[in-house]
Amino acid sequence: MKKRMISLLLVGVMAFSMAACGGKDDGGAVQGSTESGGGSDAAADTGSTGGTYDTLVIGSQSLEGVFSPFFYSSAYDSYAGIDPVFASVCRLDPNGELVDEAGHVEVEEVTAEDGSTKYVYTVSIQEGMVFSDGEPVTIDDVMFYYYVCADPSYDGMSTIGTLDIEGMAEYKNSAAPLWKVIYEAGADNTDFANWTEEQQKAFFETDLPAAGAQFAQEIVDYGVESGAATDANDVKGGAANWGFEVADGATINDFFDTMVEAYGGDLKTLSDTESAGTSLFDFMDESYKEVVELADVDTISGIQKVDDYTCTVTFNSPNISADKQVAWVPITPKHYYDPDFTKGDVSKVKAKNGTPLGSGPYVFQSFDNNIVTLTANDKYFKGCPKIPNLKFQVVDENTKVDLVLNSEVDITDPSASLEIIAQLDENADKASYSLVDNPGYGYIGINAERVPDVNVRKGLMSLMNREPAIQSYYGDLGEVIERPMTPTLAEYPDDAEPYYTYDPAKALEYFQAAGYEQVDGKLVKDGEQLVIHVGIGEASTHPSTPILTQMANDMADMGAELVVEDVQFSVLSPKVQGGEFDMWVMAWGNSTDCDLTQIFGSEGGSNYQRYYDPKIDALQAEILKTIDFDERCKLVAEELDLIMEAAVYMPIYQRKNMEIYNETTLNTDTLPEETTTYYNYTAEYETLEMR
Repeated sequence: MKKRMISLLLVGVMAFSMAACGGKDDGGAVQGSTESGGGSDAAADTGSTGGTYDTLVIGSQSLEGVFSPFFYSSAYDSYAGIDPVFASVCRLDPNGELVDEAGHVEVEEVTAEDGSTKYVYTVSIQEGMVFSDGEPVTIDDVMFYYYVCADPSYDGMSTIGTLDIEGMAEYKNSAAPLWKVIYEAGADNTDFANWTEEQQKAFFETDLPAAGAQFAQEIVDYGVESGAATDANDVKGGAANWGFEVADGATINDFFDTMVEAYGGDLKTLSDTESAGTSLFDFMDESYKEVVELADVDTISGIQKVDDYTCTVTFNSPNISADKQVAWVPITPKHYYDPDFTKGDVSKVKAKNGTPLGSGPYVFQSFDNNIVTLTANDKYFKGCPKIPNLKFQVVDENTKVDLVLNSEVDITDPSASLEIIAQLDENADKASYSLVDNPGYGYIGINAERVPDVNVRKGLMSLMNREPAIQSYYGDLGEVIERPMTPTLAEYPDDAEPYYTYDPAKALEYFQAAGYEQVDGKLVKDGEQLVIHVGIGEASTHPSTPILTQMANDMADMGAELVVEDVQFSVLSPKVQGGEFDMWVMAWGNSTDCDLTQIFGSEGGSNYQRYYDPKIDALQAEILKTIDFDERCKLVAEELDLIMEAAVYMPIYQRKNMEIYNETTLNTDTLPEETTTYYNYTAEYETLEMR
């Protein structure tokens, strides 16, 4: 499924901006909305209706260039290169309800032959649609999306492979990477039906030990960088920094073997949990990632094609968001991404990560010099957009309002503040704006693999002084929240009390419970000072910066150290995903239901805190099946309390989303009649007009 809960790694604040431009100077900078010089000529190329301005440029935060609905991880990439390019079967209306877009979904409760109850979702699409290259759209393209995201080799954010769809488990478990099947068979295996004896011998005697040594060495090297290990040969110090105890004189392979033993031989979980930036399997030959068929299961029995425009998806159990999971998905052209797609190989799909093609309102043209360029799709089923050109330009958070007031930007959404509102009210003839509740929240996360002692994590939580920072930054436009879920969801526990309050004395007690003591002015354990590295984007304008400043001062008073690394989004994002920070500042946006599997599930694609709890997994599965609202709220509250007890997420704030509209260049009469938490102008690209 296309998860609409997207990670917004904060660059300044959680916001993306929309800017209009066309011309560039010699340095490639955005100049302002392009005049068509006659209007109709530019429009004629696309079938669009031209005005004085023919380009709407949307200013974005930093872009990674992964414009694939299968493999993107940045919300900004989705805004720029996915959402305008792809049509979805269904979408959300202003009230957050699922409604028809390019298709329709409905559910029927049926009784199976064994007497069990099944839930059959019929997904259909409109006839006569074509992709921007002229090829017809069929239900095969919807099913293609399901199958790629359910593939045993898939490693993107989608969790469709975890859903209780009939036949899904059999399909997923019928194949596995070569490394996994060889390892599980063991060094004494004598069945060589799926690999050779030479491959098995090389794996156990050479390749796995070599990869393990590199994997462990990367951890030790991280310890050297942080000061926890004296040099690259200090295996004992590096291991201790990672929460493992090895003997004096231990080798790097001894360290790896210790980790393997600690994880009961589960190499996948070991790699996911303990990686210092590189997967264990990335240190192996690519051939070990090739998928081996373990059973003859080529299809998912619960996904059936009815005709060229209809399919059914059968769930074994009720699921509160199943309609969104099967219908709020992009229609992805199989003929373009991989016409010969077979189970176990998503390489051809990945190869097109930077060049999307769909059936949405705009056609992707290029991504150069931090600018995504798109042109109107004259084959769009709703009609060709009236604005011929759409551009997404990376802009600085601090310049957004000025760019609008100077008529260089058409639409932007800076972090709302009382100062900005006052500035806009003084310039009402140049710009208008909207304010809606943000369907997300800001938080500070802690990596459980880097900070394995829960008492250390609880100590850090007790040093986060949230209220003064948020009140000072947002005033009435934001509020401190107490659980890691957006309050815009009905299941959010409004009566939740603070789980951790700002209390430096209590924090010191937690640190001491973890074995730290104050010696000669330093907070140390086994001779090593407590040092925490935290990543944040654009600290100078970030609402959480005062929290980190206070933490740094308090930790210094105790004899510990908080190292704040202020980095760009393009650096912050991969470092967080790769587990390279002890702590980081991020936010979530576009959360539309209480399914938190993606973030906190053991198989969640965005579980960057690397905390895995079977109790949380079980609660998540139960929540999805619980139709009764009051009972579901109780389960959600229990799940959120477990997350807080683990001390891996400190919710910071929920704020207002602001959008600013340029009254000079944009015909604001063509904006949607209603802008809400779930709905804005991006849902109506085809009707927007420039002046």
